[in-house]
Amino acid sequence: MNAKKFSDAMSEIDNKYVEEAVMYGAAQKTKRPLFKRIMRGAIAACLCVALAVGIFFKTPVPENTASHIVTKPGFLTVAAYAASSGEEIVMQEGIELPLNYDWNPAMSSRPGLPLTLSAADYHDVIFEVSADGGELLLWEGGEIIPVSSPFKAENYTTIYWTALYQTDNGSVDLYTGNRAYINIMLYEGNNIVGYAVVEIRTEDAFDAAEQTYMYYAKLLESVSFPKVDGNYQQITDEYVESEIERIKNEISDTTSE
Repeated sequence: MNAKKFSDAMSEIDNKYVEEAVMYGAAQKTKRPLFKRIMRGAIAACLCVALAVGIFFKTPVPENTASHIVTKPGFLTVAAYAASSGEEIVMQEGIELPLNYDWNPAMSSRPGLPLTLSAADYHDVIFEVSADGGELLLWEGGEIIPVSSPFKAENYTTIYWTALYQTDNGSVDLYTGNRAYINIMLYEGNNIVGYAVVEIRTEDAFDAAEQTYMYYAKLLESVSFPKVDGNYQQITDEYVESEIERIKNEISDTTSE
């Protein structure tokens, strides 16, 4: 179609339709910026709602996570006694007792390896003690008293770990593992205020003459949970038990390398 034919065709169009077309075009030019502004405002509003919802429903970080627990060196004192005398030594964390503090069931005058538990700053503290391997005893008035594991002991209680244990049929057998652990949790009322782990170790060599082993003790770790702003921390049994297992696993991994 040439220019003349196009001009003739356009002249045949009713002016009403031309005016409507012009008005429609002008209306569309006006609507587009408005529409864009409305859409932008809606998107911004949605973002604001999303941010507000995110803040409102944000899951709070539990206060009793490991990163929020305040610890310090344990106030627990574990005292051991020399096999050849009544000499007492306070066990230091990470340091094995001297050789004369070892224990041999055939040679010692004591029923087990003696350890006295105390926390001088906490008069009402209760110790919950359990053993992984061997057996725990009390020795009172010359009487040997096997205790269940775990058992609760008061401040300044002396416990005894022994490799001799009573079997289900009533006979006495010897624990032959080369490593055992004494797990200690400290409570004041219903609040956990500390824990400790003691390793009981024996050399691989078996004393054929005495038909027994020599046992040594080492305080692996002692931790306390001080009050924060005058309040007890909300320490759970599960948390402390997992920490005790971690300590024992680290020792196992080190010795297996």
